[in-house]
Amino acid sequence: MFLGKIFGFGRSEPRYIRRTRAYLQEARMAMLEHTIAAEHYQSSAQMYAERAARLEEELHAWEQGDQHAPAVPHHYAYPTRAVQKAVAVDTAPVSGVVRAA
Repeated sequence: MFLGKIFGFGRSEPRYIRRTRAYLQEARMAMLEHTIAAEHYQSSAQMYAERAARLEEELHAWEQGDQHAPAVPHHYAYPTRAVQKAVAVDTAPVSGVVRAA
């Protein structure tokens, strides 16, 4: 009897128990996925809260008459014009006809 439970022979589980195990596994995976998504959205919310606070400070400084450029450096550099470089491509000459299967 004990070996039957370990190796799966003998009395098998009812269909509803197998279905319940599958639903349990699905629920655990959904919980994990939503936990990961919640962490992502929490970090995004924190980033936007910091951005809003920084922009409010800039607006407040402007309204108070302090009209110089903000001392806060930008986190992302503005894209510069990239210099195009020539790339050499070595190709073998094509000989014959190639047919698709």
